[in-house]
Amino acid sequence: MLLAILMLSVVFVSSVNAEVENENLDSEIVDEYQVNLTPETEPTVVPSSTTEKEPYWYLVEADKEEQKILFNYIDNCYVTKEEKNEMKKAMKDIWKKDPSELTNDDYEILGKIENATSEYLNDEYGCDEIEIKWAGDDHEDMIYRAVRKWGIDVTYANIAKNAAAEPDSWDTGFWQSYNHYYDPSIGFGYAAMNCEDFIDDAATYYDNAQLTNAYTYLGYSSHYMSDLGNPMHTGHSNEQYANQWVHTSYESYVNDNWDYGYDYSDIIDDTTTYYVITDPEQSAENLATYSHARLDDLYDEVYYHPTTFGSDSDVITITDEVLHQTAKYNLGLVKYMRS
Repeated sequence: MLLAILMLSVVFVSSVNAEVENENLDSEIVDEYQVNLTPETEPTVVPSSTTEKEPYWYLVEADKEEQKILFNYIDNCYVTKEEKNEMKKAMKDIWKKDPSELTNDDYEILGKIENATSEYLNDEYGCDEIEIKWAGDDHEDMIYRAVRKWGIDVTYANIAKNAAAEPDSWDTGFWQSYNHYYDPSIGFGYAAMNCEDFIDDAATYYDNAQLTNAYTYLGYSSHYMSDLGNPMHTGHSNEQYANQWVHTSYESYVNDNWDYGYDYSDIIDDTTTYYVITDPEQSAENLATYSHARLDDLYDEVYYHPTTFGSDSDVITITDEVLHQTAKYNLGLVKYMRS
């Protein structure tokens, strides 16, 4: 009899503890940090182009200033003086032509020039292997602030924050790029689908009051959404594979100016509207399309001004714009999960 009473007591206490735990999980909202957020209908985003640009476009389309810079790159290549002179002569001939008139021989020499200059530039600007990502702490900061703006307790904001950088450790090589990338001009990349898969799992966990899992998966989903707010994740994969330093230089610049310098984190803080998301994959693709429209100018500026691009007004404006859009989408992801 005593054993039966003890067993019944254990069951009763466990039941009460479970109820308390569930009650605590359902009480993630606090008021101390809540911001008055305004819903906004997601805009219809029309792609600026439906096809990729021609190969070596950034060499072929160089303006007079950029042509001088390219010649300087060639002068520093690890090839003979004779080869350097041949490359310069070939580029002069190519620049006299309309791009539609370029021959297979022209493209062959363009490939040689790209290989030679990228070898030098990757060495000069310290890039060994491309990594398709914002800096990890930028990912963490973006979703942390999004969660807190909804008035959600810091405990759950930290869970999402701690998960946000993890997807960068899951893959290497091709799959690292493919899973964190989406080029809307050709529909290549899995980032948008990853965003949807993880936020749908987060919503399921949330509906079942499994909030630790819910906010963890929210962090995962936000990673892929935020990736597509970076123009470097949305196109020119061949160019970025050759000139890996362009990608990493831009992301390092944003990270270095996150809380200092241009203080890009202020863009996240100052965003008080959110997109009402009904189709997460489509929303992620829309963000990629928005970012992709700014990629040509951003890539061109970084490539030809590797040490000064960070103070260029176009680069600053582009960065402001894509981070503002990303903040709206991340706020929308939090709302989507909890709806």
